[in-house]
Amino acid sequence: MKTKLNRIVAITSVMLIAQTTLAGCSITGSGGPPAAPAPATTAPATGTDGKSQDKALVTYKVLARGIDKPRSSTEDEVGKMIKEKFNVVFDYIPFNETPSDKALLMLAANDWGDLDFVNTGIDSVTKKYIEAGAFLKLDDYKNIIPNFFQYEKDLIPYWRNLDVKNGDLYVWQAGPDEIQMTSEPLDMNVRVDVLEALGWPKLDTTDDYINFLREAVKKFPTSLDQKSIGMINFWGEAYGPLLSTYLPRHSGYQHFYKTTGFVDVDAGKIIPLVSHPYLKETLKFWNILSREGIMDKEAWTDKQAEFSKKWESGVALSANFAKWMVPSVNAKLAKSGHPEMQYIVTPIRLSIAKNEGKNVRYELFNSVRPDETTGILKKAKNPERFLEVLNYMSTEAMTIRLGWGVEGRDYTMKDGQRIPTPELLKIISDGDPNKDMLTRFGLYGSIFPTRNVATGPNGQANNFKNDTQFLMSVATETQKKAYKAYGWNTMLDAWQKNPNFKFEKFDITPYVSSTNLDPNTEEAKIEEKIMQYMDKQIPLIVSAKDNAQFESLYNAAVSKVDELGQKKVIDKYNEQLANFKGRIAELAKK
Repeated sequence: MKTKLNRIVAITSVMLIAQTTLAGCSITGSGGPPAAPAPATTAPATGTDGKSQDKALVTYKVLARGIDKPRSSTEDEVGKMIKEKFNVVFDYIPFNETPSDKALLMLAANDWGDLDFVNTGIDSVTKKYIEAGAFLKLDDYKNIIPNFFQYEKDLIPYWRNLDVKNGDLYVWQAGPDEIQMTSEPLDMNVRVDVLEALGWPKLDTTDDYINFLREAVKKFPTSLDQKSIGMINFWGEAYGPLLSTYLPRHSGYQHFYKTTGFVDVDAGKIIPLVSHPYLKETLKFWNILSREGIMDKEAWTDKQAEFSKKWESGVALSANFAKWMVPSVNAKLAKSGHPEMQYIVTPIRLSIAKNEGKNVRYELFNSVRPDETTGILKKAKNPERFLEVLNYMSTEAMTIRLGWGVEGRDYTMKDGQRIPTPELLKIISDGDPNKDMLTRFGLYGSIFPTRNVATGPNGQANNFKNDTQFLMSVATETQKKAYKAYGWNTMLDAWQKNPNFKFEKFDITPYVSSTNLDPNTEEAKIEEKIMQYMDKQIPLIVSAKDNAQFESLYNAAVSKVDELGQKKVIDKYNEQLANFKGRIAELAKK
């Protein structure tokens, strides 16, 4: 099952990169388990306001991505507030390991060193920790963390579900993750000069993109004295075959990150993926681009590093999926003197959806983020001191403070909406040379459940860097030119005000949770065989040399997964889905 675990970690990681890059976070759950508080000092604190002077100083070490040298929370404004109020300090240590791997090793050895809390990284590891009795039960500390229980009450049933036996509460997770509601979804990235040269074509379906790219490669045979590439991908990554199956989720269905099945949203159930005509049309789309030389010939070998290098060189007329790279790619093109070659994100759906009248886009969000799962070890020193800070951070006021800063300095209010100040925008546009963002906002989004990637009650993103109006204010002139040409007031109009389909948000969480199978079951073993088979078969299907070979390879795949026992896996998913929904309803009553 190691292959399956690595695949899940890999796809979770790439999604995390996308989200945290957009959110502007410098610390993520993939940064590893936070480490232990240092032993309390013997001398009392000497705070001047009386709030914490009777409490000994406690220092917690936090292993963090996104920093290149150790850093103390006392170097940022929020950390100073925490120090003053609770006499608690966080020391951040650079870290580049995978949290789930680290957590498993420590659990197997029953040795956490001086760590006091751990990021488990994925649900299967979290369950192992709970089953082993390694975590502190948070239900026993309700008197210390009443804000936490109130602020997170909609998510707590999901967290309780991780305790399979009793439904007790041991961890918290990041979420809800609603970035795609306030910034562009993960669709297609297209060069603006190409769009302009071809008369600002109305791109909607896969057929539209085929016709557009055929004309584009004729119009732009070279780019900056290099041969143009119609479309680039990074399918050389372990999760590449899975990424290539995502177009149905733009086309009235949704995806739970496996090549075994997908979600029929209208029916509220899980159905087979491989034999579905929407997957066949997806693979056919990629096959046409491949056969006609539009798709990069190295699409199945390039990983993100090679993909990024090609994109930044300006040779790609389009790039699939990775919209989180657009700002950096555009910045490099501007620096090289070619801002006209910058990119915008454009919507894409399957032509079959339009032809069948399935004109709805269910855009996914996740109620919880398993990649950022934190629990306090039973052996933890001074757990109450950390829980006091957790309670303090579990409020809407602190969510806004961590995501928007200080009213008047970082944002102002107008008609119930937060507006970034010119001062804040200038810091961003100047590249934040003095690290003011780190000083003002700190590194707390992954330690505490601050809802930093959610939308707030007023409909705005809880983090200013995910806010639609902020994104418009930092859009390049080339991008704004394209938006104007298409009649979009914001970039989101391409989805949320698209005349071709209705845009609806959809919580994928129950489906992701319901498709986590017990690795010891027959269904889990069948599932792994299917996914391993499809990992090999999908590249072959997409690379078929003609229609006859495509049909042969595709039909062989359909037959093989049926032979392997696909129906048994899908039935198990739906059984667990029904049980999951009932269990969550019961856990909400605890």
